[in-house]
Amino acid sequence: MDRLRKYLRLEHGIPSHDTFGRLFGLIDPERFEAAFWRWVSSILPALGAEIVAIDGKTSRRSGKVDATLLHLV
Repeated sequence: MDRLRKYLRLEHGIPSHDTFGRLFGLIDPERFEAAFWRWVSSILPALGAEIVAIDGKTSRRSGKVDATLLHLV
């Protein structure tokens, strides 16, 4: 938590689950993907690697019928 205090002031405590849901719902997936790839590309030289394995998971029962499932990285 001390690490987060460098970046966030949580004067009213930790935000609720709903607040995080609204925040993450505002993120444009395509812009996030582009930023993620830029970040990964920037750290590859420091890792001395060409490939970085990233684990992912699809959450069961995360979507409604005919809805996109939740994929976590």
